[in-house]
Amino acid sequence: MALTQIDSPALESKQRSRVREFADQTRAALKLVPDLTVDNSESVSNRAFFAFLIGLFTAGLLLLLSVNTALTSGAFTLENMKLHLAAVNDQRDSVLNQVATFSSPNNLAKAATKLGMQPQTAINFLNINGGPTK
Repeated sequence: MALTQIDSPALESKQRSRVREFADQTRAALKLVPDLTVDNSESVSNRAFFAFLIGLFTAGLLLLLSVNTALTSGAFTLENMKLHLAAVNDQRDSVLNQVATFSSPNNLAKAATKLGMQPQTAINFLNINGGPTK
């Protein structure tokens, strides 16, 4: 047993060195991408990133404001056109009422007598053949 106790530290050191070699080999074998560490001189500063975000946000708000203004302008134009259409429809209805009033049979008869026309007292027939009418 004394021999095994003496040889055991030597065996352990050999096993440790093999494990280290194996670990080193697996690290190298599993390394698929290059080292991607970035130097401080190459990194993008936080100020530039925040400035970009603020600029993008401001541009979005200005675009939203312009679209909203255009829609509001269109709404005012539409409302003015609706009011104009209502006024024209009222005017059309008024003219149609006047025409209906003037074209009633009583008003037509009064207008005809003012022009010197007289009502027909006898019924006459027209003969197309040119013969006398009875």
